[in-house]
Amino acid sequence: MNSFFNKIVKEPLFQFLAIGLILLGGERLINSEDYSDDQYSILIDDQLLAQFMQRQAKSFRPEDALKTIQGLPATERQSLIDNYVMGEVLYREALALNLERDDQIIRRRLMQKMDYLAQGFYDEKPPLTEADLRAYYDSSREDYTKVATATFTHVFIASGKNLTWEQGKTQAMRLLKDLNAGQVPFESSGLYGERFLYNRNYVNRDDEEIGSHFGADFQKEMFSLDLLAPSNAFKWQGPLKSDYGWHLVLVTRRTPMYVPDFQDVSATVLADAQRQQEREIKRLAIDKLVSKYQVEDKAERK
Repeated sequence: MNSFFNKIVKEPLFQFLAIGLILLGGERLINSEDYSDDQYSILIDDQLLAQFMQRQAKSFRPEDALKTIQGLPATERQSLIDNYVMGEVLYREALALNLERDDQIIRRRLMQKMDYLAQGFYDEKPPLTEADLRAYYDSSREDYTKVATATFTHVFIASGKNLTWEQGKTQAMRLLKDLNAGQVPFESSGLYGERFLYNRNYVNRDDEEIGSHFGADFQKEMFSLDLLAPSNAFKWQGPLKSDYGWHLVLVTRRTPMYVPDFQDVSATVLADAQRQQEREIKRLAIDKLVSKYQVEDKAERK
């Protein structure tokens, strides 16, 4: 415990506060007639000291801090009181001198606190009903859209450099016959064709990622291919043209873009609706505060 108090006393903050206290004390002495005892009363109790200790230590639980305070020897209690009083006096004197004005750090902290208080009005609202959630879902259906996905592997024939695009397509057509004749499975695609810049196998990848790897034309054609029945699982299709060459593809799964039913995303809808309601309540609370003020722009108009 002694080390805790020694740490507090040696903190640069308290050394700074001590200097400030001396300066402000001199001002108090010079202008002593302006001060009255009633205005400068500091009441101390165990609860206040426990809160102060908790803030300083940053590790005490409230109940532990209170027990510690109640069991302190008189000298340690007085040391804690002295430290609290020093900070409280400097805080009050700084307010009396309007030192908080034009301080951007203090301004931001106070704005954050008021923003937090405005958000607190959310607790006074009744819980959202299922009807509320369905109405929110209907107005925001596009936010819950599931993108199209595909699972496929491909065999790549580069074109445009060593092969012309037409030569590459001809080679791809010959290889397509070999792949289907041999019923080459998904896991064996790496034995054919050339190394591709990105991946060879794509499992449940969305259409945007596929488009970014192969190009928009490939993406469009990939999601327009016939989805084969399981009995025809080794049916290779193509060739499909990408930004890099030609591709023979074996598609095992494809899911079109769709909007899920309400019950399938109800938990997400609830969280989103609560956040939206919270933002709206906070906005209305702040708007009400702003409405009390009249803003006058004195800038010259041209």
